[in-house]
Parts: sequence; structure tokens; C-alpha cells
Amino acid sequence: MSSRLAVFRYLPRTIRPTKEGWYFIALTFGIGFAAINTGNNLLYLLVALMLSIIIVSGLLSEQSLRWLTFSADPPLPALPGEPVSLLVRLRNEKSRFPSFSLRVDPVPGADLPEGRYTSEAAHFISLDPQSTGSQPLRMTFTKRGCYRLEGITLSTTFPFGFFVKTAAKREPVELWVYPKTRPAERPILPACSGAVDISSQRNGQAAAFHQFREYQRGDDCRLIHWKLSARQGRWIIKEREREEGSGVLLVLNNQIPAGRTDGWEARFERAVETAASLASAMIQAGMKVSIQTADQTVAPGEGPAHLDRIFKLFALTEPIPPAPMPIVGADGRGVIRIEWEEGEVAAISDEVVAGIDSGEERVDVV
Repeated sequence: MSSRLAVFRYLPRTIRPTKEGWYFIALTFGIGFAAINTGNNLLYLLVALMLSIIIVSGLLSEQSLRWLTFSADPPLPALPGEPVSLLVRLRNEKSRFPSFSLRVDPVPGADLPEGRYTSEAAHFISLDPQSTGSQPLRMTFTKRGCYRLEGITLSTTFPFGFFVKTAAKREPVELWVYPKTRPAERPILPACSGAVDISSQRNGQAAAFHQFREYQRGDDCRLIHWKLSARQGRWIIKEREREEGSGVLLVLNNQIPAGRTDGWEARFERAVETAASLASAMIQAGMKVSIQTADQTVAPGEGPAHLDRIFKLFALTEPIPPAPMPIVGADGRGVIRIEWEEGEVAAISDEVVAGIDSGEERVDVV
């Protein structure tokens, strides 16, 4: 499927008549035909007036679309079925003339099906010269994942509403939709308490240095290394090792079963949501969590930034063909395996995940 922006590689603008515009064009041709057949000068004047209205409409709509700059803030991650609000900012760089009746629509990537999302356009009634306006552009996705917008289309029906003139702005934006999570009614208590130490509630404040990395949303600002950030021109985080606790490893089996039946996709989605719920509850309890699927891994970590990395992995986790699951090393971590199999009822120990409804998944504690 070709992108909606492909036509703008060759044309700076596109224009199409509205319903009223088609009526106006038909009326113009009708009066023009009558003028030719009758030779009535009044009809000729009327046709000239109607043609001048079309020309003036094109000039004024072009004036509204010219010298506009577009920018957008990356939105916060959303959940399936919840709207993602993209704050759109338009600035009118013209020194004298305002812009009127502007509409901003998103342009999804070519690989995003039409039925996967709904959108609500952002509207700007007017934009004064040398001024900036902002309006929310909302999109709702039906499934978790990472969706890419190629840019936006900027259109106007100014001044008479007879034509829609459209321009395009290329501004790639990533929109993240995380899996749904269900809160735990009681505190998380690992059954393998001998392998997991959750007594410490500190987020990596030991004396031992771990690594430098770029700042991510949710990181503690107190961990910013100011000198290194000033030299590199970007925020750098200095991570330290955690003093206690070896953490928990969540293993999610995302392999397609050999004899799958109807409804296995829904059970798999339920398993992903359970894994995300477990990870969220354990991170909030101050535990160090790592993730392993049949094709992806997340190293042990803690804190809001690490939870964001886990959610991004689960957002992109898809069923894969059957293959041997990777061997989990015996490194002293507690291991929780999340399986989803036909005909099995979830058996979750209250010591493992208290209060999280798992549906039809099976959680095994090793």
C-alpha cells in the first residue's frame, strides 16, 4: 500500500471540490452554455463573476497554507482502545496575513491497515501573523504495538468552502501502545524467596559503578552526570549497582502451538498482559526484573525507565513459529514461566502474584 504522501513528491498541493463545489462548477458550466447559445451579455458577465470566484478561492486558500511551520511533541504511551493525544503546533510565519480554517490529519505509515486505528483531526479556526497555535490530534489504536506516522496533511476550505486544498508536512513520529496491565490486590511475594531478596527498596544506589547511558523518561534526575552531559550536549545518567537482591526472571513463551484452535490469539494476548502486569507490580515493589521470550531478552534492571523498556518489548512481542526455547541459566534468580496452553486453567500461587487475574495462562514458579 502506497503512502498518502507519495503524491506530494510531485505536487506541492492537491485540490478537490467539495459537494457544494461540484454544484457551483456545474452551475457555472450551465450558465456558460446558456450564454454561448443566447449571446446574452448579462449571462457572460455572470459566468465571468463565477469564474473569478473560483480563481479568488484558489489564491486565498494558497495564502492560508503558505509559510506555516509544523511541530509536534512525542506523546506518552497509551493502551489499546485509549486515545493517543499528539499535541500539534502550527506557527504562522507570515508578517501580515492570517490563516483561516486549517485542518490537520495524521498520515500513518504504509504498513498500518486502515482498520487498526481511528483518528480525530485537529482544527485551527484562525492563526494570526507571527503567532503559534496548538491543538490535540487524537488517535486510537485497537492493538498494542509501535506505530509510525510519516507526517501530517494540512488542508483548508477557506474562503468559500467550494474546494479543499491540501499540503503535506513530513514529520515522522512514533506512537507506542503498551499492553494493558491489571493491578495486584496484595503485595507481590515471590515463592522462591530464597533466590530473590526484596528487602531493599533502593534503586541502585550502591557505591559500585555500573554504566553510563542516555537519559530516558522516568529516570531519577539525581542520577544525571552533569559534567559528562555538558560535554556531550545531552543528558547522561550514571548508573550504580544495586546493593542487594538478585532479581526475578520472567519467561514468556511466545511460540505458536502446533495444534492451535480458535481463540488462541486472545489467550496469547492475555498472557502478554499477565506478564506486563507481573513486571509492573514487581518493579513497583522495588525488585530487579529481567524478561526473556523465545526471541528477545531484557537485561535485569529496575525503576520506571526499565519498566518502560519492558513495556516496549511486550508491545512488540508477537507469536513466532515453534522453536526450542532458550535455556535459562541458573544464576540465582527466581524464574517465573508464563505459558498459555489449550485446556489448562491458570494455577497461580498467592505467593507469586496476589490478586492478578491471569485468565487462561499458566504461571509456573521454578
